Amino acid sequence: MKRSNSSGEFAAITSAGGASEILDQLPPSTMLSKKTGSSESLSGSCGSMCSATGSTNDLSSGVGRPASPRAKSPSVARASKGATTLERAGSRHGSITSINGLGSGTATPVSRLSRPSSREQILHEYHFSRRPGDKNEILLDAQGKAKTRVEFQVQVKTELGDSVYVTGSIVELGCWDHRNGLQLSTNASIYPMWTGSHMIPSGQWVKYKYVVLQADGNVRWEGIPDRMFTPEGMNIMLEDGHFDVERARLLNKNLVSVGGGDVGARKGKGKMAGLDCLHSTAKIEAADTIYIMTYRLPLVTTRSPETGRLEFKWLSFLSDEKMRGMDSTGAQQDRVMRCMSRHGLYVIENLRELRSRCKVWYVGGLGIEVDPSEQEALTEELGAKFNCIPVFLPAGIAAEFEDFCHEVLKPVFHFVHPTSHDVAVSFSRHPPPASSNPAAAATGSKWQLYNTVNVEYVKPVVDNFNDGDCVLVFDLELMLTPTLIGSRARTANICFLFNTPFPSTEIFRTLPVRKEILRSLLNADCIQFHCYTYARHFLSSCSTLLGLEHKPARGGMLHLVFNGHHVHVRASHVGIDADTLAVRLREDRVVQEQAAWRARFEGLGKSVVLVGYDDMEPLSGLTLKLKALQSMLALFPEYRHHTLLVQVAIPLYDSRGELMHMHYMEEVQTLAASINKVYPDSVLLLQEKLPFAPRCALFSASDALVNSAVRHGLSLVPFEYVLATEVGRSKGQLVLSEFAPCSRVIPGIMRTNPWRDEDLARAIVKCLRQPAHERAHLHGQQLAWCRHNTVLRWVETILVDMKMLRDMMRDMGEDVKRGASCRVGLVKATHKEMSSNTLKPGQVHAAYSTCKVRLILVDVDLMIRPKEEMGDASKHHLIRALEQLVEERGNYVFLLSSETADNLLKWLGTMRCLNQVGLGAEDGYKYKWPGSPPDRWDVRHEVRADWKEVALSVMQGYTVRTTGTFVEEEKVASLTWHYGSTNPEFAAMQGKELLNHLNDTLAHLPVEVLMGKSCVRVRHEGVTKGALVEHILDHYAKRGGADFILCLGDDRMDERMFAILRDYHQAAQYRVVEHAQHEVKVFPVTVGRQPSLATYCLYTLDEVHELLLGLSVQTKRRLRSAATMLELNSVRHSPARPESWAPAPSPGPVY
Repeated sequence: MKRSNSSGEFAAITSAGGASEILDQLPPSTMLSKKTGSSESLSGSCGSMCSATGSTNDLSSGVGRPASPRAKSPSVARASKGATTLERAGSRHGSITSINGLGSGTATPVSRLSRPSSREQILHEYHFSRRPGDKNEILLDAQGKAKTRVEFQVQVKTELGDSVYVTGSIVELGCWDHRNGLQLSTNASIYPMWTGSHMIPSGQWVKYKYVVLQADGNVRWEGIPDRMFTPEGMNIMLEDGHFDVERARLLNKNLVSVGGGDVGARKGKGKMAGLDCLHSTAKIEAADTIYIMTYRLPLVTTRSPETGRLEFKWLSFLSDEKMRGMDSTGAQQDRVMRCMSRHGLYVIENLRELRSRCKVWYVGGLGIEVDPSEQEALTEELGAKFNCIPVFLPAGIAAEFEDFCHEVLKPVFHFVHPTSHDVAVSFSRHPPPASSNPAAAATGSKWQLYNTVNVEYVKPVVDNFNDGDCVLVFDLELMLTPTLIGSRARTANICFLFNTPFPSTEIFRTLPVRKEILRSLLNADCIQFHCYTYARHFLSSCSTLLGLEHKPARGGMLHLVFNGHHVHVRASHVGIDADTLAVRLREDRVVQEQAAWRARFEGLGKSVVLVGYDDMEPLSGLTLKLKALQSMLALFPEYRHHTLLVQVAIPLYDSRGELMHMHYMEEVQTLAASINKVYPDSVLLLQEKLPFAPRCALFSASDALVNSAVRHGLSLVPFEYVLATEVGRSKGQLVLSEFAPCSRVIPGIMRTNPWRDEDLARAIVKCLRQPAHERAHLHGQQLAWCRHNTVLRWVETILVDMKMLRDMMRDMGEDVKRGASCRVGLVKATHKEMSSNTLKPGQVHAAYSTCKVRLILVDVDLMIRPKEEMGDASKHHLIRALEQLVEERGNYVFLLSSETADNLLKWLGTMRCLNQVGLGAEDGYKYKWPGSPPDRWDVRHEVRADWKEVALSVMQGYTVRTTGTFVEEEKVASLTWHYGSTNPEFAAMQGKELLNHLNDTLAHLPVEVLMGKSCVRVRHEGVTKGALVEHILDHYAKRGGADFILCLGDDRMDERMFAILRDYHQAAQYRVVEHAQHEVKVFPVTVGRQPSLATYCLYTLDEVHELLLGLSVQTKRRLRSAATMLELNSVRHSPARPESWAPAPSPGPVY
């Protein structure tokens, strides 16, 4: 196999003779001659002599190396003819298995129904081979062993007649007998430099020393510790400085010397492994400040008829009265104003109970327009009396804002699929002119208004914020506040709480601003839902739209990372203030109302009373409930004359004072009238909000509460009903819609689907027929749950979790301060949230300029991206930056990849200095050492092929059943199942199942199964990028180590590299060169993926390009400076060079 110099492509040499015939066609400079074979036998005899005598002392001189016993060096597995044959055999399965059934010879990406994955785009755009059979072979000598030409250089001052030898632990260097070692030579032009070269088997580490054989027969050994190196690649040069002087060594933090074997990776837990949420000591303290943000404050505002001043009361203080509100003009009306979640206001008001334990401030609107001349006085009054900070909006803006929230956002979040074009117009920056479409023009630019209102609500929090304050944000009206607060109050601990549902991905993605909403919410530290169903929908949207993965966290939460920002998702339902309610239920007014209701029911001759308490809106499902009652009376004749449904339907008004849902109200009234016509007095429809006493008295006098909500976010009526029936004669039961979140938490309830009339009717009858003892037992369970799960306990748990998570982030070394570069626009925001451990290019550049030996490890898979994802960082620019780094002396650049060797070389193209670059292909199975030509590839592991057929059959089964997936199988040491083209949620589920299936099936074979980015990979045991990095570090550590290491990776499969670098830095923190001590600088950097074992992170390929470009610019300046000095020296001290003069090529990397 050899490489064409002109085209850069590999030309296959077909041969029937196998590896030996291929070797015959290689250039003489790349393989051993026949004479080398004779020297091998001579060295072998020398080795036998050394082992037979058991001593390496020079008996004639009396001076020699002590014959101390030496352990045999551990050799690294090398490729043999058998290994080459195995590699070819493993490649026989190299076709891409696809659901579309294309043959193995197809090189064009398969057309699929779904969007192509990044992997398929890469294969197409870069013309990567999908055929089996890697054309790169491993260079072998006649004995089937890979060898490296090693050149030794040392400075020794000698006398006339003295000789210098190098001897070491292997046969080629004489097995510590200098007489059989390599004799070095010198001349007048290079003295006191002595040099010599020898072919040494690649891959096994070697110990050696220099020996001076003096003219009088005495032998002078070096007294320093053994020198070490690992022969790799085609050629290497060992510049060992002065005789008997240790050139460089690594020190640990105690300034104790460490060797290559002391800096390997140790097994340890990652950052996130040690988190323990269950034993946290976090608690609410008096010094804590909590801001509670809600669109409308839990206050009732009235204007005094005597003084004309505005008066305020807490919402619950008017619970014994009909709700009285004010319209935008200040006129008083008996009405209930629309709200995203009316029961959410009750929860928000009850949070003031926290004031006994910490500072609590409410931030929100009043629901009315306030004259600017009154705003300052009202702000001072509300702050002093209620700890409230009002936000004032003009009436027109408030009305339009509420229209947008209730007519556009609320239906979508309640699972109503938009069908009108007006929804799209509401998010448009440029609405159509009024002349062309007046209706659309009136609804245009509502998203811009939504952003503006959110900015207004954030201002009071930012103005009063202190470091570490907690912020609780409620509901759909304020979904942009997390990112707005985070960009200004960078240490804010933010929790966003949904009192509404969260829709499924298929409905949520219909919003044109779906990603902006998600990115803003993910700037919160914690997101709270009332049931897991809605949390699951949110996480699914994050996965589908943003590609974020989540995982369970200890303590019952779910964890995901957005651009380095840790977000935790909770799912726990709020309760009710049971203690206060229990006291009020025993008031005289409640007892009087109970008697009034019973008398009324007896007057109607009704002994079975059902009750419903809902808002008059379609989401309440009132028509479904009435139809279920109609079915019940038709199916069960015994209930026709004795059953009464008391349905309280509360009319809702908008901020303009207009009645909402009038058509639906007429439909409910018509249906109730028709039922009463067939079954007289069966429905009592009350269209008003009942005060506390008659409401609870009605509950206590009824037999069952029936709820038929089509979709509900938060309803506290069932909790109040359970507590109210405790003081009644019968223990009423609950029949709840399965679409209400509370139906999942209250024990012993009857849960049903309201869309089936008969099912709901039978559920009601089943409740009515329950024996008394069973009703009492279930009621006891429900009562215990309501008494235990109060609003105060619920919010305390949330606040403690927020503080605990913040403490854990600090314990992990995370700076919780958000990046100052977080910039938020009003319509289209970047929402770039920077992690505290973001790599600062200046820090890397400073370390780079002061260090002498620099090791740069780059996972080029993060650069092999579809062209649409490359941004400004084009392939050409990245390769040019890498070329500049390779050219500087002291830099050792390794490019690691999961691609095959052919594909990797194809991507690098015509990169200059390709011989001087280290390459790792197929996750480190093959590697090319710096100094080796592109056709010299080595392997460090012998792999078995028996597992591939088993794993392939399993993967093919999942490929057939998962549309859009395929198997990549041309690599020798791995098989990969790609699922980036199919539905992310279904594919992730299939991927996890495949992971478990393969783990069980291949448990007895030497392989490991792991999940990467949109793929599941089976690879041979020990074949990892981390193992290759460990070998590279160990190689350089034996030569004194590197004082600058930069490693870039972007996948969970790169975590092994980061763990090894972390342990390397812990073991080797200083490097001593010629008695000068330098700190070792190590920069493990993850790109995009968080959390990670890497110490630093970047987020985009453009940032990687900026980093590499900065290093290459420094390199270019240094090269220019060195070239200028060389030119000056040549002018002063050297004769003119001919025009055709060029420096001799380097024999290999210099150590």
